[in-house]
Order: sequence, then C-alpha cells, then structure tokens
Amino acid sequence: MNEAQAKPGTDWDRITAISAVLIGLVAVAVSAYTALIQRQQVRAEVWPRLLMYNAGQAGEFRIANKGVGPAMVRSVRVEVDGKPAHSWGQVLERLRLQDPGQSYSSLAGLVLSAGEDLVYLKPSSHERFLELRRHAGKRLRIKLCYCSALDECWTTQTWGESLEDAQREVARCPAMGPDEFYE
Repeated sequence: MNEAQAKPGTDWDRITAISAVLIGLVAVAVSAYTALIQRQQVRAEVWPRLLMYNAGQAGEFRIANKGVGPAMVRSVRVEVDGKPAHSWGQVLERLRLQDPGQSYSSLAGLVLSAGEDLVYLKPSSHERFLELRRHAGKRLRIKLCYCSALDECWTTQTWGESLEDAQREVARCPAMGPDEFYE
C-alpha cells in the first residue's frame, strides 16, 4: 500500500490535538473567571466608607470609617459661602465665630482604619458647637476624596440632596491644589 494514499478510518491524532486545544481554552476561561471573583472578594475586603457627622450630645464634629478596609484621604476642600478656606481659623473668621479654645485634627493625608472614629473639630463649648453646626451645609461645606488600598476612590461631603450626593465613586482624587484645605 502506498503511503501517499489516504488511510481510511479515524484520525486519532487530530482529534486528540483538537481536544487538547479545547480543554486548554476552557481552563483559561475558568482561570480568568476565578481571578475576577477573587478580585471582587478582595475589593469587598478593603472597601472603606467615610461618614462625616456631628455628635450633638458631645458637641463634636466627627469622621468615621464604617467600611471594612482603611480609607486614605487624598484631598480636602472646605468652603465658606462657596469660597475655599485653608484653615479652621479662616473658616471661623469668615463665619464671624471666634473660638480660640477649639481643638481640631487635620483631615488632609489622614488614614482611617476600618471602624475608626475621629474628632476632627471640637468647639470649646456646646454653645459654640451649636453656632457652627447652624452654618454647616448652608454656609460651611466640606468635601473630601478618599481611596481604598486598591486605589479605588470616592468623594464624600457634608451636604447633598441624596445619598448619591453624599458618597460618589470617582476615577481618582484631584491633586492637591491652591484651593485645598491644609489644616
């Protein structure tokens, strides 16, 4: 029999090769899907959620991380009457509220662990707290941008019409500029 002639029957080598390619493609697809699921799990494990609020009973303005991962504050913008302020002293001056006895913590560059709650502004008396709180959201507005350990970022603010306004996912935080709050 001449080898140039085609052999009748099944070409097992070809079937084996095609099967191996198909099995390889399925393995790649399963691997990609597994990586996607693992990425979503890791994202959920490091998700931060910052909340700024005022503790009326204690007379304090606070920030808390209600998420499950650390929050890294990348930028802070504080406005009084729509104009940026750079320090708490400047805020009080523009509001015509003097309080030399107030204490504060810097928000710029802050890293809050999951579950951490921090006082960022404490007026010297409950009366001064009530005066400052009266202006919050109307004349005084705070907006900050923070990121997770995976560099996913959000903004939160002390005013808004809806929950979507209070927390919004962003591609990245703005770079520190001349309008940033430094104190």
